[in-house]
Amino acid sequence: MRENLSLAKRVAGVPLCVVWMCLFCDYVLMTMAIPIFPLLHTSDFMTGLLFAAKAICQICCSPLLSGLIDRHGKAMIMLGLALEISTLLMFSVTFSYDVWMLARGLSGVASAALVSAGFAQLQRAFPEQEERAMAMGLATTGIIAGVCLGPVFGGTLYELRPCLPFALLALLEAAVLAAVWFGLPHSSVGAAVEAEAGKTDGTTMVAMLKCREVAEVLGALMLANAAIACLESTTARYFMNTFDFTVGQVSLFYLFTSVPSCLMSGLAGPLANSFGARRVLGLGLALQGFFTLVGPKDVLGLEVASFVLLGAGMGAVDGTSPAMLGQLADSKFGGTGKIYLMSNIAVQSGFVIGPILGNAVVEVGGFSCGMFVMGAALFSYALLFSAAGTGASGVSKPLLQA
Repeated sequence: MRENLSLAKRVAGVPLCVVWMCLFCDYVLMTMAIPIFPLLHTSDFMTGLLFAAKAICQICCSPLLSGLIDRHGKAMIMLGLALEISTLLMFSVTFSYDVWMLARGLSGVASAALVSAGFAQLQRAFPEQEERAMAMGLATTGIIAGVCLGPVFGGTLYELRPCLPFALLALLEAAVLAAVWFGLPHSSVGAAVEAEAGKTDGTTMVAMLKCREVAEVLGALMLANAAIACLESTTARYFMNTFDFTVGQVSLFYLFTSVPSCLMSGLAGPLANSFGARRVLGLGLALQGFFTLVGPKDVLGLEVASFVLLGAGMGAVDGTSPAMLGQLADSKFGGTGKIYLMSNIAVQSGFVIGPILGNAVVEVGGFSCGMFVMGAALFSYALLFSAAGTGASGVSKPLLQA
C-alpha cells in the first residue's frame, strides 16, 4: 500500500493533471448531451447516428494525424481544445438536429488530436514501466469520469437553462487551454523527441495491428466501449418510458456507474503491477459483459446493481489498456505514440458500433434484447481473450504477465 502511495506521489504533476483535464473535458463533451438527445424527437436509429457522428469523424481524421503526434504533441492538444470550444458554442446557441450533427462531427476532429496526443505526452513523461502504468491508470479516470459524469452534468444543468452546460464546459476548456499553453513543456512531446520521432515515423499502424497482443487489446477496447455506448445511448429513452424518469433523474442515475468506474480505473495500475494487466483486463471484460446482459431490465434495484458492477468492469478495461499498449510500443515499435491513435480509433469504433447497431436492435427487439446481444458479445470476447493469454508469456512482467 505504501509503495502504491509513493508511486502515485511520483507521477503526480503538471503533465498528468493537464492530460487528465483534457481527457475529462473531451469525454464530458461526448456524453453530456445523451439525456438531451430524446428531446430532439427523432427515432432511436437517428439518435444513435447523432451519438456516433463524433466517433465516425474521429476515426476518419486519426490516420491523417499520425505523423504529427510524435513531433507536435503540445500543439495537437491545444488544437483539439480550441476546436472543442468552438463546437460547444454551436451547441449552446442552437437546438437543431442538423447543426448538432455538424457540431458532433467537428468535435470528433478535435478528439482525434486531443486524446492521442495526451496519452503520447504521458508516455514520454513516464518512461519507467510502473510509473507509466500508474500515470495512465490515473489519467484514464478522466475518461471514465467524463463518460459517466457527462450525462449528469449535461442533464441537470440543461433543466436549469438549456445553454448552461455547454457554456460552462466551454469556459472550463478555455482554462485548460491556458494551462496547456503556460504549464505543459514543449520538450515532453516536441523538440526533445524530434530525433526519436524520425525513427518511429517508419512504423505504420498496419504493422502494429499485425501484432497479436496489440490487436487483442484494441479489440477489448472496441467491444467494451461499444457496450457502454450502446447502454448510454439507449438508457435515457428507456428509463424515461419505463420508470418515468426526468432528464435530471436519468443524468443522476449515471452516478451508479461513474463512481465504481473511477475507483477501478485508479486502482488498475497497482492491480496490473501486482497481478498482471492481462488478468485485470480480462476480468474487467467479463464483469462488464455479464452485468450488461443480465436482466430483467424493468427492475430498478437490479439495474442499480448492474450499473455499479459493469461500471467497475469498464474502469478495469480502460484503466489497464493504455499502459499495456504503451509497453508494447516501447518493446516492439520504438516507443511511437501512434499506438494511441490506434487506441483512439478502437475506442471510437466502439462508439460507432454501439449506438448505431444497439439502437437498431433496441428499436426492433426492445431494450432488454439490445443489452443481451451486446453483453453476450463482450462476455464471449472476454472468454476468448483469457483463453488466448493462458499460454502467453507477455512482453514484460509483471505488467503484461499472463
